[in-house]
Amino acid sequence: IMSPSQVKVTKVTPKKKAMVVKFKKSSGAKKYEVQYSLKKNMKAAKVKTTKKTAITIKKLKAKKTYNVRIRTYKIVDGNKVYSAWSKTKRVKTK
Repeated sequence: IMSPSQVKVTKVTPKKKAMVVKFKKSSGAKKYEVQYSLKKNMKAAKVKTTKKTAITIKKLKAKKTYNVRIRTYKIVDGNKVYSAWSKTKRVKTK
């Protein structure tokens, strides 16, 4: 089974208690999973799912550094097939 191609986070824009994550479109991807955490090792990370190539994540803590990474998935025979995680980007909220 071919897993979807890996995605690269192109830009993370800090906002007030929020951030906008942009990334390139991946061929063969059904949806994108954006994972974010205050910890570098991504422990206790939260995940948002989107079909678009940008997502705004709200309700974050102000003036904190978040780590963000992304992966794609497609559904094969009713199972989710994931790509590898992208490199982690860091962003400090306003």
